[in-house]
Amino acid sequence: MQIEPVPGVALSPSPAALAYLNDFARVAPAYEYDWTRQESFARRAAYLNGGGWAGDRAAVAAALERYNQALGADEAALAGARLLAQPGTLAAVTGQQAGILTGPAYSIYKAMTTIRLARLQSERLGVPVVPVFWIAGEDHDWHEVSWVMVPAGDRAHRLALSERFDGERRSVALAPMPSSVEAVIDEFEALMPDTEFKAEVVARLREAAAAPPALEPDATGGQPSLADWFGRLMAWIFRGTGLVFLNSADPALRGIEAPFFAHALERQAEVEAACERGVHRWERQLGFACTVDLAPGSLNLFLYVDGDRLPLVGEGDRVWVRGNPELSWSRAELIDLAWRHPERFSTNVVLRPVVQSFLLPDLLYAGGPGEINYLGLYRDVYRTMGQQMPVLVPREGFTLVEPPIARVLQKQGLTLDDAFHRLEERKQELLEREDRLGIIAAFASFRQDFDGRYAELADLVLQLDPQLRQVVEENRRQIEHQINRLEEKARQQHRKNCETSVRQFDRIRAHLMPHGLQERAFSILPYLVKYGPDLVRRLVDEVPLVEGWSHRAIYL
Repeated sequence: MQIEPVPGVALSPSPAALAYLNDFARVAPAYEYDWTRQESFARRAAYLNGGGWAGDRAAVAAALERYNQALGADEAALAGARLLAQPGTLAAVTGQQAGILTGPAYSIYKAMTTIRLARLQSERLGVPVVPVFWIAGEDHDWHEVSWVMVPAGDRAHRLALSERFDGERRSVALAPMPSSVEAVIDEFEALMPDTEFKAEVVARLREAAAAPPALEPDATGGQPSLADWFGRLMAWIFRGTGLVFLNSADPALRGIEAPFFAHALERQAEVEAACERGVHRWERQLGFACTVDLAPGSLNLFLYVDGDRLPLVGEGDRVWVRGNPELSWSRAELIDLAWRHPERFSTNVVLRPVVQSFLLPDLLYAGGPGEINYLGLYRDVYRTMGQQMPVLVPREGFTLVEPPIARVLQKQGLTLDDAFHRLEERKQELLEREDRLGIIAAFASFRQDFDGRYAELADLVLQLDPQLRQVVEENRRQIEHQINRLEEKARQQHRKNCETSVRQFDRIRAHLMPHGLQERAFSILPYLVKYGPDLVRRLVDEVPLVEGWSHRAIYL
């Protein structure tokens, strides 16, 4: 397996993310630990195991073991869940929403990064470190999770659920599976080439979609959810790696989080002030743009009402649903509800990472550029809620290069730098090289001669009558239009004559840069169809971990 760095590909164009990667000292005031120093991991481990973290290990481990059993996870994952109950065990965490067909491949790469970091830090720190994937099952952003792209022949194809999700406020993990999932699987099957692995992958897709719900029946109404489908597929893809899955909507975890919800309700003013300090530091001291909409008066919590996940705001003793002040409670009533029915509550983007640190002894979190940006606002929120931000490690980035694409790159003499940054320029160079009749040069020469000759002719006409200037200019525009039209027709025919080579350039773009980086568009599943269901496990074991962010091409 050949692996090659891709030059000039940034994790994000965001100035904050770039500074985090390349100049941590500049952003250090916004974060708890310098991810580039091993000493940070040692200090974090000492903090967690020295009394800084007081989570309920046994309850969390039991909930995770039960959930992973329900997903059909293997013994390695179950053993990891049980290991979290042991004193001293730490967690390496990442997470993502539950997209169809496991969503864009960067979700896979986040998990790969986390598994390898867990292994590395376990060896260096001398304590068990369990990799955990946080499935954001409580999220209700259906539009984001309802589609993904796949490579199909020489183009990128979009697969999407057919349901409309406008105004949908039910959590992905608590709503019944959309009926169009079956149609998505059918379409995926039709698009995929016939390989020795296709039947197994498609069968797994159908089995995972039809399996019973992974959460307690009363949480989902006895119906499987999109999050169940996602979790079962991820557990199958990562079997043998020890990756443990956590569903943030799991009622068993919600019961453990009751003190956290009550604390958040009690300390709204302090959390809001901590948010304001974080934004002020981010914008005024560090000079970055805030990427999170922090609404005044927000409790940073949602409450489930008749299945809908509704945002809470409050002032003084009153708490109400944003946009619906008639649906309100006293603060004491909601605190009591949080203790009696914590499953009715969930966190928003501010408190989601903080409740993670409440539940888990999280040594580190492997995140993408968006998470690097918004976590930089929350250092004081963690502290206000009695927690501490973990070490935030940028996740790895990859582009998979299939053998046919590698052959095209070699045939056309293209480097990865060319493919990612100068593909159109290289295509034009090809067209110029193949222009054996000199069509491009001939038109350029003709235009140069035409400009001079027409200027002489126009000068003579205007000497006869200056009032003919408008006619002269309109005549020139018409002639130039006809020249341009003829040149375009000639170029089209030239491109047609070079169609095979041009199509190869378009094929490179469709496979390596489909609407941006491959990892942000394509599902990993088409690659399992072509290269085997164990592909991801092989990548985990065979691709070296780079300490320090990189984007690398993996030649399959």
